[in-house]
Order: sequence, then C-alpha cells, then structure tokens
Amino acid sequence: MAVLKKRGISPVVATTLLVSITLILAVIVFFWARSFIGETVEKNDRAIEMSCDNVEFLMEAKNGNLTINNIGSVPIYTVEIRVRGRGEIKEIGRAAGIKSGETKVFSLPSEIRPGDRVIAVPILLGETRTRRVTHICDAKYGISTEYMS
Repeated sequence: MAVLKKRGISPVVATTLLVSITLILAVIVFFWARSFIGETVEKNDRAIEMSCDNVEFLMEAKNGNLTINNIGSVPIYTVEIRVRGRGEIKEIGRAAGIKSGETKVFSLPSEIRPGDRVIAVPILLGETRTRRVTHICDAKYGISTEYMS
C-alpha cells in the first residue's frame, strides 16, 4: 500500500494571494464609498452654496415679458422660473444666463394669468476638480412678483 504525501501551497504563494485579494477588496470598497461622498462644488474659491448669499437681482413680470436685472457681483448661469397660480407652483422654464450688471427680457408663456406669482430662483455654475456643475440655489434666494398684464 502506497502512502500518499499531502502537499499544500507554499507559504509565499499563500501570502501573495492573501495580499492580492485584500488589495482588490480595498479598491472595491474605496470606489463604492466614494460614490456616497460628493465632490465639493466651488464658485470663486468657496462653496457654491455660500455664493447664493451674494446673488442680487431685480425682476418685473408684465405684458407677457419677464425682465431680470442682475445688480449683484455674481453672474447668474440661468434662472429657474416658476409660477404660483390657482394653489400650485410649477416650473415653466429657464432663462439664459445674466452677467453682473446685465438686464435681460424673456417671454412668458401665454398660460400665465394676471395675479399669478412669478418666482425666479437663481442657478449658478460652479466647478469641481474635474468638471463644471450647475447648482440651484434654495428657494429663499429667489424672488417673486405678481404678473400684471
């Protein structure tokens, strides 16, 4: 009867496999966790949320037009336009960018009735390390006015 000699893998191979598997798992966990942590969006070398504090603009809605005058030092990338009428608020569109000191006039949809509230919320353009990103400021930074025909 022959005696079988059992052989395992060598300690060097076992250690190499263990280290490789650990590194692969660490990389997977790193990329998984990275998806939960957002990149910081900055404008003028500070968090973009703080730039919303410096946005200043005036607005007038009448005769089918919306006039926006950017009186602040922060350029507005675009403006989200909402209408509150008949108990609901709905987004009706976006107005193109308005540089500091610039005034622009935009056409409003015909469905807006006199007495409706037109609300404009600024949207800023910020940057991460890799790309440009838009940021909608909180509604408290928006302004509203009554539409007059």
